Amino acid sequence: MGSDLAPGLNNIFPQETFLDPLHSAFYQSQATTGSSPFIYLGFAQGYEAQGLVKFLPTNTFPDSFSVDSLIVSFYLDSVMVAGASPLQISVIPLSQEQTWNEIGVIWDSTESWQLGDPIASLQAPTETGDSVEFPLSSPDSLLRAWISAMSSDSIDYNNGFYLRVEKNGDNLIRLGSGESVTSTLRPKLEMQLTAYDSTDSGYVATEQIVSLYAIYDTFVARDQSILDPSRLYIGNAATYRSNLYFNLDGLFPPYGTSIQRAEVILHADTTSSANLGAIAGAFTLAMADTSWLINPATASIKFGSVPIVGALNSDAATLTINMTSLVYGWISNPGTNFGFLVQSSSEFYDISRTVFYGIEAADSLKPKMRIVYLENQP
Repeated sequence: MGSDLAPGLNNIFPQETFLDPLHSAFYQSQATTGSSPFIYLGFAQGYEAQGLVKFLPTNTFPDSFSVDSLIVSFYLDSVMVAGASPLQISVIPLSQEQTWNEIGVIWDSTESWQLGDPIASLQAPTETGDSVEFPLSSPDSLLRAWISAMSSDSIDYNNGFYLRVEKNGDNLIRLGSGESVTSTLRPKLEMQLTAYDSTDSGYVATEQIVSLYAIYDTFVARDQSILDPSRLYIGNAATYRSNLYFNLDGLFPPYGTSIQRAEVILHADTTSSANLGAIAGAFTLAMADTSWLINPATASIKFGSVPIVGALNSDAATLTINMTSLVYGWISNPGTNFGFLVQSSSEFYDISRTVFYGIEAADSLKPKMRIVYLENQP
């Protein structure tokens, strides 16, 4: 079928062909979400999310001071799935052994933790921008321990807090994180201090209020959904990734054909109840072998694969990703095509899952590879 592209050399018009995939798969993974501007908490469509937050007192403090109070505040960014009643958030201090890094921690890293008793039980806010706050007990000794813990030879520690919510139906919110572009939504520690300055007549006490935002915060998520195996899935946080294989053998000679453009097109199933939010876009990576046909979660990506991001077109319900370089390489080097991975371009960002039609769908809905090519003439 001729395309509407401009003619090439010798006024030869390019041609196009559409291919169906021979094989597909999808699997679930877990992304580290420390760069997200949100802290998700709650439950929705099989997802569960819990939070982590830590404050580091890096401020310059007076030479002599006492701590009158420490108050932690969290701010609601939005309600993603409204429940029958507001979420209840338990704030649990983490023990010395329960260490974590903002970039790297996932659900599986924390699942074995034996959490202690909460120091506060909070009712989550329900309106964007509203806050919930709680005081920390023994503020003077706690702040001094946190300051001491920043020294490498200290016996003190500061592993922050675990924000735990219990399931009571579907109810999912997101708080602002330390990466929020809106500073008023970031988790905040307000320290009320009394500074003591020495004078000729003794000490003068001055009250000060010092605030700092969370240095480290994140959420960990898992998904226990049972999904339709005839569909493909791409998602964030408790991530979903999909694999596809299109057979290019014998389609073109290794030489003499110019590949103008190649792209993969996936059609979103907007009627599926398994959709939660929507991914922004995705990219492809070449697979190193065909082991993904047996176990896609452990299969290797080809070294040197360069991702090219394609955006999800919500109006057309399609995801189109440029694969020209990959397809050109496979045609030029027969035997190197082992399929490819489709992965969200923002797995760290939020909790979302987009459902796509699989290879068993109707012809107009199943994944397609479109190749625009020019046959060189002598």
